This record gives sequence, C-alpha cells and structure tokens, in this order.
Amino acid sequence: MEKIIIVLIYFTLFITLIDVVKSTPLGGEYVGSYQYTNFTLNDIREMKTIPCKEDSECPDYSRGCELFTLYNGQNDVEYKLCDMTFICHKNETCLSLYNASVYYINVRGIEYGISFVNNNTLEHKEIENKDKIILHSCNDEMYKHNLCDTETCLMTENCYSGQCIHQTCMINSENPSYMCRIDWLKDEEKPAMLCKMANGEPCSEDEDCDQINVCDSRFDVCASPLVAEGRGKRDYFFIIGVAITIIIILVIIAVVTLFVMSCIYVAIDELKNILFNISDDYRQLENN
Repeated sequence: MEKIIIVLIYFTLFITLIDVVKSTPLGGEYVGSYQYTNFTLNDIREMKTIPCKEDSECPDYSRGCELFTLYNGQNDVEYKLCDMTFICHKNETCLSLYNASVYYINVRGIEYGISFVNNNTLEHKEIENKDKIILHSCNDEMYKHNLCDTETCLMTENCYSGQCIHQTCMINSENPSYMCRIDWLKDEEKPAMLCKMANGEPCSEDEDCDQINVCDSRFDVCASPLVAEGRGKRDYFFIIGVAITIIIILVIIAVVTLFVMSCIYVAIDELKNILFNISDDYRQLENN
C-alpha cells in the first residue's frame, strides 16, 4: 500500500513537471527584426539625439518619435526623441533593432535570447532557419547555472556573436557585443546615445551594462536584474519546495502506515474474537 501511494505521488509530480515545461514559451517563436546600417560603434557614440514631434521627422533606422522620461537626479524630465537602438561589434557595422528595443526576454528566471530577421526578409519571403540571427549571447557560467539560454541555433551564422555551442549562442570574448540606445548623460545632464556592454558580456560595475541591467557580481557579467537579484531567492525557494515535498511524502507515509497498522490491529482483534468464539463453541459441545 505504501509503495502504491509513493508511486502515485511521484507520478503526480512528474505530470505537473510536464505541464510546467509545456506552459513555458521556450517552445514558441518570438521574432523581432533588424536592419543593416553603415554606422560603426564609434559613429554611434558620436551620434546626437534627434528631437521630434512625429514619426516622419525620424530617420529610417529609428523606430519613430517616442516620449522619453529620464531622471536627471532630482526630477523626471520628458523629451520627445527619435527612438534608436543598435547592437554593435567594435570592428563591424552595427545593426539597428527595427521593431523591438529588447534582444532577450525573461522566462521563469532565465534570460532567453530571441531570434531576429532582417526587415526586408520579414516583408518579402517566408522565414527560414538560415535567415534567423540571435542577438543575445550567454556567458559560460550563466549557461551552466541555468540562468541563460537562447533560441536554438543550428549554425554559427544564427548567432550575432558567431559562437553556436550546444545549440545555444554563447559570447565571443574576442568580439564582445555592445548595446547602444538613448540614455541619460549624468555629467552633462542631458539625453545622449550611450553604448554599453550587452548582457552576458564582462563587467565590473552596473554602469558598464546596458540601461536597467546590472553587473552580476557572482560572475562579473551583465545580466537582467530579475536574474541577478533573483538567483538567491530561487535557490531558497527551491530548497524550501524540496523540503516541503519531502515532509508531505513522509506525512503521507506515516498516515498510511498508521492506517495499515490500525487495520492489522483490528483484523487481529477480530481474529482473536473468532478464535475465542470457536473455542467457546467447542467447549460447549464437549460439555453436552
């Protein structure tokens, strides 16, 4: 009986795990688009922000005129500027993120790199695997600790880093990636195009990393704050979850054991009564 209960518990946990895996969007496909530019990393570092009132005033590598609210250290200041986001390598021309400002999504406590395709490809043909490029790359340690993953890469060309390992895009230490976007220039107290390390790239402090991302002190790499700050909490909750599961199983085993023992006790007691009645009937027959 105890073994049956334990098997049922493990079966239930297994089914629950399958449901959780199936409910994640990792099996789905999220495609952003990019376009090639003639800008180098140095060009973008020198690029000025473009004030605007409407989308038509912005260049084609911009996603349009957007309202930016930037904190100057004392108050929130609003600016209407052409929204521009680029990803770059030092010695190559940069890509402009055409319809999205993010290059990864947070999924159940990990950074997950999404695939992009060239804007012209997206508009004029059906997307094939060779057309995809994954802009996000994982650091080795983040990958080993299950804190980073990307959409499946089938060839090095699928990865902006040029490193496809275990079907995951990994960082290229010899050719790091930089994210360039509008941010607040503290010293001059004005918005500016700033280029900082993309997630997964090495860092020594938060200021080295792209916008709201932080420098994960455990691995010295740029990471999403949801991943970097939630790591300890995830480990804690995992341990608590395992402990609670074990306690529940032990309680069930104890209850089942007590139930079985009580049944055995009742059965033995009934057997004693039956044997006593039989012996009593036998004595009465002998006396007669």
